[in-house]
Amino acid sequence: MDSTTLDIAISAALGIVCIPCGTFLGLIPMKADQVTTKQSRASQMMCFVIALVFIGLLIAERDLETWAIVAGLAVGFAVGKIPPFHQWALAKWPFLEPKKPAGKAKRVKKAKKK
Repeated sequence: MDSTTLDIAISAALGIVCIPCGTFLGLIPMKADQVTTKQSRASQMMCFVIALVFIGLLIAERDLETWAIVAGLAVGFAVGKIPPFHQWALAKWPFLEPKKPAGKAKRVKKAKKK
């Protein structure tokens, strides 16, 4: 195989792998107070692995592969934000549901002195 063919094959593979990763990031809540602990851990671990691969490819000066990662994440994120798909995914996988808001503590008023 030619080196350019190998570059294109690796880029395509990385782009295809990053599309579901971006979709997952698009499906979890954007507001920090709505993200569950499990969602936070999963997204942090996935982002850590992607960042390691991305930085490794940057150091190796593999531009096409780094752009494939960015493109795959962007496409996946955009797919995850499509409202009908987002609603379907939330109904299909309970793991993606936002954290239930905690009941707001009611303020107890002190009795007035007479």
